[in-house]
Amino acid sequence: MGIFDKLTGSRSVTLTPKSALVAAAITVITSDGVIEEQELFDLQKIARGDRNAVETAIKFIQGTPVQETIGKVADVLNEKQRLTAMAILLDLAMADGVLAGNEQKILQAYMDAFGISDQVLKPVIDAVALKNDFSVFS
Repeated sequence: MGIFDKLTGSRSVTLTPKSALVAAAITVITSDGVIEEQELFDLQKIARGDRNAVETAIKFIQGTPVQETIGKVADVLNEKQRLTAMAILLDLAMADGVLAGNEQKILQAYMDAFGISDQVLKPVIDAVALKNDFSVFS
């Protein structure tokens, strides 16, 4: 513990799988520079009322570079959790029907860190794209 830790908060935050998912979701939500009301609602659904997971994720993210966050999230999650998290992150990014450039970059970074191949992720992407294509109802 450094002399100034009481002023800045402790950097020794331990992520659980749920707080890691919340941290990943926050990085995706904030990647385009705009936080929509729907994205906050989606974040609440992901946290499932676990305020501690949200607070832990926020504490961890504050002052942590995005690439470091991605690496730590990958370290915390097992293989099944990584694929599930990737599906959730894709759904978050596509909620508005548009995958912005920064969203695509951060999703690719998670995909790489999680060790998920294109062929494994393709059916998930297809399902998320179909789920979020409301143009068929116009």
